[in-house]
Amino acid sequence: MNKEIAVVEAIENDQTRYEEYEELLLRRDRLYKEAGSYLTSYTAEFGELITAVFELKIECIKKKKTISYCRRRINRGLSINATHMNEEIEKEMQLYYAQLKEMIADHEAAKNAKVPGEFRFNRAKKLYRRLTKQIHPDINKKTNENETLKDLWMRIVRAYHKNDVEELEDLEVLVRKALEELGDDWFEADFSNLEERIERVERQINDIITTEPYTYGEILDDEEKKAELRAKLQAEHDDYETYLKILQQTLDDMLSDGGVELVWKMN
Repeated sequence: MNKEIAVVEAIENDQTRYEEYEELLLRRDRLYKEAGSYLTSYTAEFGELITAVFELKIECIKKKKTISYCRRRINRGLSINATHMNEEIEKEMQLYYAQLKEMIADHEAAKNAKVPGEFRFNRAKKLYRRLTKQIHPDINKKTNENETLKDLWMRIVRAYHKNDVEELEDLEVLVRKALEELGDDWFEADFSNLEERIERVERQINDIITTEPYTYGEILDDEEKKAELRAKLQAEHDDYETYLKILQQTLDDMLSDGGVELVWKMN
């Protein structure tokens, strides 16, 4: 009898821990989503200034490369082919330009992003919660065995992050239909390595809430912190402006003192 009681208690304990695991997964996914929302809001709020700072930084890098190129030519007593110099430097700058282009695009996307209403947010959360308990790959170990369910799950994640309630409602119908066709025995809870999995998700949650972009929420919710960050970014912008002028003067003086001729290649 004691053995039977022990077995029942073990099963109940597994079930309890499994439910805790489900809740942790839901919390982790919600935090991922919140982190994405914070990143969008942060980019919309500060993206223009951050981009302006980066643009000046790029100009400083380009100017330093120009100085370096000219100094090498001067040390060798050679004239400077301005066309060749610009072509060479432009190639080296392509990665920076690509980053700048991406930052500008991100800022535009963030400015145009729609802020979901509370009803849509809560409705999306409820739908996602129901769908998670049915086909989340970390909960239903058979999901990855079926291409239809795998595809549906990816669509669910995308819709959840966009608060696309209509899409989630449609997906719930499709999931129900797919599960019915697969039979009632398709769902199979995965109790293997439960403690390890719980610890892993807890670590993931801690990583999310203690790093960017989730920590942007602390700034966005505090007007004083927002003002401090804006002032810091503006100061950095002003420093780069000053540095760029110094670099330009350094280049002008070097060319003047070196008596170097700038040659432009004509087509």
